[in-house]
Amino acid sequence: MDKRIFLVGVTMLISGGLSWFYFNSNIPMATSGMTQDETDAFNQAQAMNIGMTNISQMVAGIGFFITLISFGLRRRKKGGVGKPVTQKPTEA
Repeated sequence: MDKRIFLVGVTMLISGGLSWFYFNSNIPMATSGMTQDETDAFNQAQAMNIGMTNISQMVAGIGFFITLISFGLRRRKKGGVGKPVTQKPTEA
């Protein structure tokens, strides 16, 4: 497991989850008797909130997959192709 990639994945997962929670808790609310300008501003704020929520979900999902991928990564040993093989001399 590569620890740097694991930490990047966990960081993305946490930041995506926290921002998703923030955007879902701050949903714009409409009121009755709104003028056309207020309605347009409300629709624009609602579209922006939905877009930011989708982006935060994607960040969390990519972080989840990076975390999973990091478990499959193995660090390569430096210094050659494999372990050196020593053979015993043949005895007669």
